[in-house]
Amino acid sequence: MNFRDLIGVLLFLISGTTHAAAVLDFGIKTPTAGTLSYAGGIAPLIGSGIDVDDVVGLNTSKNANVLSICASCALNFETGGSTGGWNFGSGGTITITGGIDFPDATPDIATGTNLLQGTFGSATVIDLGSGSFEFQIAGGSFTDTKHPELLAFYGLPDIGYAGGLNMSFSTTANAGDSFTSDQLFSGDVTNQPVPIPEAVWLFGSGLLGIAAIARRRN
Repeated sequence: MNFRDLIGVLLFLISGTTHAAAVLDFGIKTPTAGTLSYAGGIAPLIGSGIDVDDVVGLNTSKNANVLSICASCALNFETGGSTGGWNFGSGGTITITGGIDFPDATPDIATGTNLLQGTFGSATVIDLGSGSFEFQIAGGSFTDTKHPELLAFYGLPDIGYAGGLNMSFSTTANAGDSFTSDQLFSGDVTNQPVPIPEAVWLFGSGLLGIAAIARRRN
């Protein structure tokens, strides 16, 4: 089972329905450009210029499992301030800007387009325990809206979405300390239509964080 199949299984378990939940998955492949930073104290976690490689719809009503190339796409985000160490609260922002090269005759979305924009709910950075200073953003949650042409291609409704961010990285800083890292590895930005109970989505984001480790190692 590959990583994205695993996401589909997890979302099925989270949804509690007889049908797997539809989800849009933006993929970040290793290695990737960009930086992550935390200035210490009550400062937020900031991600800048992180390359996003592709997007796929899982269990969508149209073009399910069809991979579209993300052209010159960049993920930028700022969480809310630290609530203690590497735990971050609500109030920040998240965007993915770029273009989409669809794999058929559907008109592409031009580069420089705002594909996703939202507001952070929370994020936590955890130690992967590998002994090589590897950490992961796990349980990052946010709400967002997306470009209508992207949603239309995958047959998704043009409404609000609940999202999760997972990404691994390396830094020599001790857990909880300030850092700046450009050693970024794989990750995903995943979304599904709301309403989703916040506690359920946060639980699901944690599960997706565990699954992201498998993608990183693959």
